[in-house]
Amino acid sequence: MDGLGEVGSGELLVRLLVAGCAGIILGLPYRKRPGGVRTHYLVTLGAALFCTTGANLVGREAETLRIIQGIASGIGFVGAASVLKKGRAIFGITTAASIWIAAAVGCEVALGSPLLASVVAPSVALTSWLVGLLERRVFHRRRRLRRPRERRGGHEEPGHQ
Repeated sequence: MDGLGEVGSGELLVRLLVAGCAGIILGLPYRKRPGGVRTHYLVTLGAALFCTTGANLVGREAETLRIIQGIASGIGFVGAASVLKKGRAIFGITTAASIWIAAAVGCEVALGSPLLASVVAPSVALTSWLVGLLERRVFHRRRRLRRPRERRGGHEEPGHQ
């Protein structure tokens, strides 16, 4: 953590721009889901703003680490909102994890190395897309809910129309 004491407003603006771009890139694999591009963009930018504001206000490394701790645990609430359960199936866990990573990337941009974050974000997005492709093509895993009659061999469950 190199801190923000010596960072000018121009560099701070560049760091926030990098954080926003990283969030957009991280959200691309989730563009058709509720926790998509805008959510990742806002989470990454928000984490960067919290870190830069906190670091500028307190100026001590221990206090900055507490801010990062708060972001890491608090972002879990946003991620939890993207997790859905229908019957025995659970959806959105990968989106929640990606939102958590977006917050970490935002913190890294603001307090650490914007260059590292600008490499990590596309790497995570590409890896997520490739693993999703592998799941669909090799393991034949689909991300869809089946209707009740599809589960029971063409017969509808009682009480459903």
